[in-house]
Amino acid sequence: MQILSALVVSVLAFSNGAAAAFDCKKAQVAGFTYDLSALSTEITLESNATTPPTITGTNYKLNICGPLASAPDSVPEIDRCPANAWVCRSVTNYKKDEKSRVTEVNAVAGVSSKDEPSLEARASGNESPREFHWKMSGTKVDNVEWSADIKLVCDKSAKNENPPTLVGFSQGVLSLEWSVPAACALGDSGDGGKDKSPDNDKDDTSSQGGFFSTLFTLFIVGSTLYLVVGVLYKSLVVRATGLDMIPNLAFWREFPYLCADFAQHMWDMASGRRRDGYSVV
Repeated sequence: MQILSALVVSVLAFSNGAAAAFDCKKAQVAGFTYDLSALSTEITLESNATTPPTITGTNYKLNICGPLASAPDSVPEIDRCPANAWVCRSVTNYKKDEKSRVTEVNAVAGVSSKDEPSLEARASGNESPREFHWKMSGTKVDNVEWSADIKLVCDKSAKNENPPTLVGFSQGVLSLEWSVPAACALGDSGDGGKDKSPDNDKDDTSSQGGFFSTLFTLFIVGSTLYLVVGVLYKSLVVRATGLDMIPNLAFWREFPYLCADFAQHMWDMASGRRRDGYSVV
């Protein structure tokens, strides 16, 4: 039974590993590919408001390509952004001659390790979208689910290092606007057309390789499940032991001979040796 448990754990781990994660380098929007990897960095936006007798500072930390890195040990755990957060909001209160105090820390986007953003845009025929929205939900505060809505705009005259613009935070929704070259589709020469370059052919080849890789993964997972479930059935229901626990044992014993017969049959057909009627024994 220890062997069966190990097989089950292996299947689950393999299945989880096969799940596709959000790929910033090949983000898909309306059938077009965007390389957002240049934006894969942690950005902090700050805004201050005078709230006599104090000043309230609001910080937004974000990374559109993955969860934020853990805060250093010097930051008290209660003041850190929650784990798995992609966008974090913290509010700090400042008062003259007094130590600053963090009054609020919450995840605007990202709660669990399985959370991923969605990319939304209005399709416009064969032209790639010149702007699209990066959306992701976060934690619930006072029964209101927070979320982030980042509008990415294709701007070849800008720089990817430019930070996004804070539009506002209302009713739990953080709105940002980000004009960068990375928000332009791959191969976009400015007219919004699909990529006609050789690099696009490489992407197509890579996609085909991904298809066969997926088929191979499904075959391995299916075969392993077949073996595990068959062994469990033979062991718990039929009470079989040893090699008899292997499902369809008689078939697998004959399988090599069946393959040999099939190969011989195909060879005879290809070489023209096939004859009708009985053969001399």
